[in-house]
Amino acid sequence: MFKVIHQSVEKESLSFMDLMNRSNHVTPTSFLEQLNMYKDILAKKRISVVSAKKRLEIGLDVMEKANYEIIGLQK
Repeated sequence: MFKVIHQSVEKESLSFMDLMNRSNHVTPTSFLEQLNMYKDILAKKRISVVSAKKRLEIGLDVMEKANYEIIGLQK
């Protein structure tokens, strides 16, 4: 997918040059920057998902304990 994105940016840069007479350079460095940005976003998303999972587990535990207490009070 990154290869496709990088190549499409290269093509659009050529049409940008034709249309606006301004250059936009797409280099291997920009490709590597794209990979690093993806890696950073992925790491943040993983932390977010783990945090949400922990909150959900804690909430389910609290609800289960409350259910047992309700059953005990009903008896």
